[in-house]
Amino acid sequence: MFIHYTKTHLEQFVERLYIKHSILQPEDITIPRLSAELDIHIDYAPIQSRAYESKSGIRCVLLDNRTTPMKQRFDFLHELCHMLRHAGNQMVLPIPFIKAQEEDAEKFVLYATMPFFMLQSYSLSGNYNIAIQQISKAFGVSRDMAKIRFDQILRREYEGEMLPGKREEYHSPSIKAKHVEPNHNIDEPVIFAYYDPHSTLDGPDQLIVCLDHNTLSTQHEWIVPMEERFEEIELDALKNLDLESTSRGDLICFDGELTLQLHQLVYRYGWSKRNFVLQMRDVEQILEADRSTVRRFL
Repeated sequence: MFIHYTKTHLEQFVERLYIKHSILQPEDITIPRLSAELDIHIDYAPIQSRAYESKSGIRCVLLDNRTTPMKQRFDFLHELCHMLRHAGNQMVLPIPFIKAQEEDAEKFVLYATMPFFMLQSYSLSGNYNIAIQQISKAFGVSRDMAKIRFDQILRREYEGEMLPGKREEYHSPSIKAKHVEPNHNIDEPVIFAYYDPHSTLDGPDQLIVCLDHNTLSTQHEWIVPMEERFEEIELDALKNLDLESTSRGDLICFDGELTLQLHQLVYRYGWSKRNFVLQMRDVEQILEADRSTVRRFL
């Protein structure tokens, strides 16, 4: 299904590890199976999950028994990454090193829960939302997590198709549509996704929100449809837009619903400005803060 996708070094590391230990199906990605194959002792206690190695060389992962089985599996994979790939005690490491290790571990969890070599064998639906649901069900992950992974795969597939020698061969109408430049002659809000080719993010770096006059003038706030897949926009098209920045204070998330505070944008920029840039790092931090708040009450 995906013929242009290029795996990262971390993905290749996960794939080699799994194949070496005969972890070949989604149902193999369990704590008992992985810990047995990798000779890791598992304990449970009402404390934050962590990994350590005993003086005798026994590798151990202590998992928080207050969390759900799904969260415990994610925690195990997170700690497994530290155990297999990282050196040093985080209690004494400089903050930049700790941050790099944590980011590496989060990516590891994504690749280890939904390895590409397993995903590749599935016949996913051509419908975006149904495909996400298929991945979620097959790999036992949340829909949000499946969406992140699927978006990442689609993005890298597109990048592979756009490599020299492939660009002329590709004629998908959806790609041609990326050259359409938004303008003020719209009758409903439109969102475009911009991917910086030099970015380290797996998804888009910015969302470009183009608002119609009616929405801007009649609504106090507007729900950002984060469950949708947004059409990509090229840098040349961005240069032709009159763009204004938004801040984190212009976004509010409650119970998973992200809203853009239009009244604040109108107060700051007036009625004539209709194209606004949302930084995805801000969006992701706000969404994660909301999810953390919800988890505290579960």
